[in-house]
Amino acid sequence: MVNKIADSQYTRENDIELAADRNLFSGKCAIARRQYHQLLSSAEGKDSLFKARILRKIGNTYNQQWRFDDAATAYEKAERVFLKTPESEARWSEWIELQTDYSYVSMHLRRVELYEAKKEKLKQAIEVHGNIMQKARYTYVIFTDLLWKNGWHMLPDETVLVCERVINLAGAENNIPVKLTVQNMLGFTYLFRHEFVKARNLSFEILSNIRKGEYAEEVLRAYCTICFCYRKENNIEKTREWIGKAYEVADFNKNLTFKYLMDSITGWLHLKEGNLQKAKKFALLSYNGMSKHRYPFLAFSIIPLIAIYTQQNNIHMAVQYAFRLMAPNQQKVPDEVYSHLKEAISHWGMNNSVKARQALEAAVQVAEIMNV
Repeated sequence: MVNKIADSQYTRENDIELAADRNLFSGKCAIARRQYHQLLSSAEGKDSLFKARILRKIGNTYNQQWRFDDAATAYEKAERVFLKTPESEARWSEWIELQTDYSYVSMHLRRVELYEAKKEKLKQAIEVHGNIMQKARYTYVIFTDLLWKNGWHMLPDETVLVCERVINLAGAENNIPVKLTVQNMLGFTYLFRHEFVKARNLSFEILSNIRKGEYAEEVLRAYCTICFCYRKENNIEKTREWIGKAYEVADFNKNLTFKYLMDSITGWLHLKEGNLQKAKKFALLSYNGMSKHRYPFLAFSIIPLIAIYTQQNNIHMAVQYAFRLMAPNQQKVPDEVYSHLKEAISHWGMNNSVKARQALEAAVQVAEIMNV
């Protein structure tokens, strides 16, 4: 009888974990998080490997929402639990999963020394203990590293090759979640290489292969790429059409990151239409959200804000946002834009508002021409 009760309890917990995993994959992060916490609360007497795995997955619910500080807290708890875990291949497998996720988060939090240390230890462990998909996941940690080091701007061929390698590995293993994630990463790569047709077509393909209710975050990513492609091509009609589809279909509550990005595009649309009040509203929504979470895409909202304040002859505020675009760890903008912004800041410092405005206008004009 005791064994039957124990088996029943194991089956119930296994079902809860599988349900939570499905919710996480479909973007229902809050629901998945509650289910993982339910498992953790009943983990008294469970082995430490089980607790570490559930803590890692709790971290992943935050990671997927770009709540990196919360994710890091959960991963740190998982690491402490690992200290009590006996040596085994199962332990190595779970450790690799944790370090892969934690490395990604460390990079986004700009904890450079921690990231570099984890990346090196992870590489050594994967060579000995890693399976094919773990090697694939490590590869897209390296891919994200490349994005940061190149400032998300005019990415080198290596980024494409890294993505294609992971997509092929995921396809061979029939691992749909990883394949979709990296296909979207490749779409972003093409976007940041200004290969807009390739980026858009790949996103269309992703959307055509996802059934309703599945892989919510990947749907968000694909819509985001499509909208930015049209926005960077200055195609106002198509941008408006696809922004409307995105707001209708996408559930931004599951990942506010993409709402902030879409808000920046909406602000850009209103700016193009000459509605400075609405343009400022959405640009500030985007800027404030991305600033709060230290996202690297402030240029998408700052360039419109500089344009708005310059048109309103509020040169002081325009220059303040020009300063903020100079912050480190931000997506790069072309040197031609930077040079005009630095010139504007210099003129403003010398109390020459006329020349400062001229330089700001030049920066905005160049940014538009160069698809910033």
